[in-house]
Amino acid sequence: MLTDRFRGTPRPASPSAGSPVRRRTLLTGTAGASLALMALAACDEEDAELGPQEPDTEAVADLEVVYREDPASRGDWTVWIVGYDLPDGEEAPPLYEATTQQARHEALQAKKAEKQWTREDPLLVLDPYGSTRTGLYVFFEDGSAGELDALVRAASTADFGRTIANHATGTGFEGLVVGLVPGAHNTLTLTWRPEDSAEETGDSGEGAGDGGEGASVSGENGASGEGVGELRIKAPTTESGYGTSLAAEITDADALTPGLFALNGVTALSNNTYLFDNTGTMRGEVLSGDTATHRFAPEGGRIVTTTGSRQIGVLDPFGHATDLIDLGDHSVHHDLTLVGDVAYVLTSDSTSDRVEDRVVRVDLGTGEVAQVVDLQEVLPEYESRAHAQEGEAGGSAVPGKDWIHVNSIDIVDGVMILSARETSTIIALDDALDPGSEPSVRWMIGVQELWEGTGYEDRFLAPEGTVIGNAGQHTVRRLDDDSLPEGQFYLEMFNNNYWDLGTRDEADWQDAGPENATTDEHDGVSHALRYLVDEASGSFREDSVVELPYSSVVSSVFRLGDGGIDQPMITNSGRANEFSERTADGSILASYRYDSASHGYRVYKDPFDGFWFSGQ
Repeated sequence: MLTDRFRGTPRPASPSAGSPVRRRTLLTGTAGASLALMALAACDEEDAELGPQEPDTEAVADLEVVYREDPASRGDWTVWIVGYDLPDGEEAPPLYEATTQQARHEALQAKKAEKQWTREDPLLVLDPYGSTRTGLYVFFEDGSAGELDALVRAASTADFGRTIANHATGTGFEGLVVGLVPGAHNTLTLTWRPEDSAEETGDSGEGAGDGGEGASVSGENGASGEGVGELRIKAPTTESGYGTSLAAEITDADALTPGLFALNGVTALSNNTYLFDNTGTMRGEVLSGDTATHRFAPEGGRIVTTTGSRQIGVLDPFGHATDLIDLGDHSVHHDLTLVGDVAYVLTSDSTSDRVEDRVVRVDLGTGEVAQVVDLQEVLPEYESRAHAQEGEAGGSAVPGKDWIHVNSIDIVDGVMILSARETSTIIALDDALDPGSEPSVRWMIGVQELWEGTGYEDRFLAPEGTVIGNAGQHTVRRLDDDSLPEGQFYLEMFNNNYWDLGTRDEADWQDAGPENATTDEHDGVSHALRYLVDEASGSFREDSVVELPYSSVVSSVFRLGDGGIDQPMITNSGRANEFSERTADGSILASYRYDSASHGYRVYKDPFDGFWFSGQ
């Protein structure tokens, strides 16, 4: 077995350099590998810093990254796996630290520079940065630009064919093949289709990038001299042991959009995000940190997500955490949204006795972090009427008075829209985006009676006609439509339809909720609920209601494509452990059942076009 070790710039020998040092090698990406290697916790709470992490140059030089041939892979080319050579008794470094990521990055660059990798002899590395588990990095130089087709076959699953996004500068190929089924014996066929010689591989002009399950690739298997090769890879199992097949009921496979579903917040079954294809087969796992990844945002050639309870991470298409930004005393929960190069993140301040009532602004370019909203300062009269609930606040890594429980954030045209689950209120804020500004309430939608005496009664929009009231809602999103007059827009949400408050006396809330809402935690009906809001008249009306499996808490509704009301929707009823893809009007195209100890938090879907795949 071949082994390569990579270290940074050599350092002078220490005084004890003459003594032998016993070292042990830990490998990542292999089934049964030590879970200690996947230590993902962010900085210790006592050492929490604020702002962008910078790698420690000396620590990078000391961390010896090891490349070894994967003993679980066979075929036309060598597959390499990554680990560390560590002194006895030394634990593997946390994955989502700048030093670790830099050491792994330098090791990959050194491996790339080791020789000239060609299409007949490419560099293949399983999960080089430790974040994608079964992602296969592919790199080679060539005299032409081109496209790489990948076809994955595994027992008892549909074939998975994709054209892989090419991130090479100029000619050749560099990209990450996502599609291997964790824990399975996968047969992977890779076909290189250079632009200047389509005939060389027998290409018919159609690759695997049409987005359909089971799309085929061109060329003859095993003809590595022609840029085609076959590998048999026993992929690493999921870190948690989570199953790789969902119970799927597919009504119209042809109508499903291309891409991968991203399931996260699966209770008691790791904090990671699981990626499933349209057949319900897992095609990847993106590792998280010491808290569940509730928001997974692919945008602008990157994935912005939480990589720790007090950390935001930016992943590139190869799985490299290029930026890790620590939030100091702020602990993330539930949601974040992107406005250009700025992330707005829902947080709890661990130095406060209140939780889930803050928003911080994170500049992804500079790493600057600043609090922009403290809802107690915006709504002091209501906060003073609430008391601490019994038990812990759901979704928060720190304890405290969960008096408003903000669970989603959206920003459009400079207006911040928050979903406050505890009060079943949707709150729009002005002047909430910049440090030092003074946020103010623009309007609210919810149960006005609950806010009597606070001074905010006149901020509530008035319902027109009969409406299903929002109760315990999640994922409130503003949807604009060019056909609407100025000042009108849609608000769409997962309406849990569950009316319950743990921070007010029953006399204050029990009989005040929407008529349709239930107080039963386990029996009811939820909705994909859409309102038409008219800011000019200060009113809203019900525009669309789709009944969904009941989930008293958690859950999500998201539109695909450009997010318009004419686009398909993805719904997740977290307590029912069921998500679905639906037509624009809510008709089911496919539904999927998953396992959890209690619930799955949210489900997204993305084509990952230009990121992992091409031409979908």
